[in-house]
Amino acid sequence: MASISTPSSGRSRNKRTCRGSSPPQASSSGGESKGSGRIRQVNEEELEVEIVNREKPLIIDFFATWCGPCVMLQKELEQVAETLGDSVQILKIDCDENEGISSALQIQGLPTLIFVGMDADKPALRTEGLLPAQSIIDIIQNEM
Repeated sequence: MASISTPSSGRSRNKRTCRGSSPPQASSSGGESKGSGRIRQVNEEELEVEIVNREKPLIIDFFATWCGPCVMLQKELEQVAETLGDSVQILKIDCDENEGISSALQIQGLPTLIFVGMDADKPALRTEGLLPAQSIIDIIQNEM
């Protein structure tokens, strides 16, 4: 199983902040969507099952509904899902509803994307902040 490494810091849970240069935009789907086609929102337990049983690379979006860049990332992830189709699985996890795993992984900057490939010996990749769809696609195609 690929591991999602946690930073080795002795700090306890820190307050998360939004990362991104664009202001928040109102969106009805935003981060609150429980699933939009190929993008599915999961809880901590479901995430662990999905990681263990994955049959394709995973993109895990750690978000908060109050985070403007997180809302904007939803549209980018929809473009990624449209472009890559069934070759990747996109999961979303609300940090406010799943504080245990968010703290364990020291998710501090939102949105945070974690990319889990199929090679169990290769560590997961992690990014913070708003990324354009093409950058996410490039990571999946070149790093996973």
